Amino acid sequence: MANKFKEELTAAPYMRIWEIQEVVRERLRLYIGRTIAYRAKQIVLRKFMGDWKMEFARLCDYADNIKETNPGSSCFVKLTENLSLARTYFSTSMYVLMHSRKGSCKGELLVAVGRNRNQQIFSIAWNVVHHKTKHSWSWFLSHLIEDLQLGEGHGLTVISDMQKGLLVSVKELLPMVEQRMCARHIWSNWSKKWKGEERRKQFWRVAKACYLFKCNNEVANMRKLGSTICEDMMKYPRESWCRSFFQEHSRCDIVENNMCETFNLWILAARHKSIVTMLEEIRHKIMSRQVDMIKFAETWISDISPMARLTLEENKDLARECQVIWNVQDGFEVKKGDLRFIVDTRMKTCSCRLWRLRGIPCEHANAPGGSSSRQEAYGSQSSQPTQRSSVCDEATTTVPKRRGKAPSATFRPTKGAFSDALP
Repeated sequence: MANKFKEELTAAPYMRIWEIQEVVRERLRLYIGRTIAYRAKQIVLRKFMGDWKMEFARLCDYADNIKETNPGSSCFVKLTENLSLARTYFSTSMYVLMHSRKGSCKGELLVAVGRNRNQQIFSIAWNVVHHKTKHSWSWFLSHLIEDLQLGEGHGLTVISDMQKGLLVSVKELLPMVEQRMCARHIWSNWSKKWKGEERRKQFWRVAKACYLFKCNNEVANMRKLGSTICEDMMKYPRESWCRSFFQEHSRCDIVENNMCETFNLWILAARHKSIVTMLEEIRHKIMSRQVDMIKFAETWISDISPMARLTLEENKDLARECQVIWNVQDGFEVKKGDLRFIVDTRMKTCSCRLWRLRGIPCEHANAPGGSSSRQEAYGSQSSQPTQRSSVCDEATTTVPKRRGKAPSATFRPTKGAFSDALP
């Protein structure tokens, strides 16, 4: 049975026992028990996907080989008191977004994933542990902080899925970091009590409102959908999932941690292989992706990333609906509908906050281009890229400019208390 379905099990090692039974029933018109299906799967996994016991015993040798053949990389193995191998850590580049996934090793795969300037995932580090606990997260973070010289987290943003022990570890090791929570996970927990399509849509309107006035209006609309609905929603710190309260230094406005979900699907097949085979396949995939990203950057027609240019062009189209009043210097008053926004071209700010949150001129900032020679000059400058680091999503690190050269990132943490207008 193992030889007959070797290709199917190798291509999909995560296939469940009942799925194997269904495949055999459809292909051979036979019924096999769960024991036979399980044994056939284990034979294929051992023979074609690595020997589990042997690879665990050789983890230290694998770590030494990584350090020797990949200069600049970090690889650590930690042993328990009985000398059984427990945890492995790898690091390649910058910044922090955390997640965890289970695999066939009966352990957890902790991952740090970032977001580059083209809104694509950038793999940073990964860690195999026995359980996801505060201790395992702290061990992972401590090595990450040391390798990347993160200090206390100034100018850094971390977004997570509220994993066990992660929030506490981040707060202890990176006290100055901006912590965000995935709004989708918050909605998943909140919606268990407050169901309905209209409530779901209103929740996302609150989460994605980019300035305080709009957020307050959306919260007021939310109150109409339930007596204590806002109180339940505000049990989660609003600074961690409401865009209107995000800090501006990261140049990233995402409210969801879907990058880790994307990374998990990307390595889905590898997670069900033996430990060294899994780590090697992940390493090969990431190396190949880095080469592909460098080649992709060389095809850019300008220094602006394709996704940033797309966002900029969309904002230019939306700017046609705006009315502009110029103050003869560096400021504009932009009116759209019943709302008015203040744009400062020298400080590169807009009262809607999207320019600072994304690092890309918003629709109001694009509205002045074309009214006069002064405004045309501004419009030509508004499409230039800003030096920024996006986190999250993620979102976390700069992508190479043309010819594969990465620009430096400058962090400017903002200070000051947020308004208490929300309930």
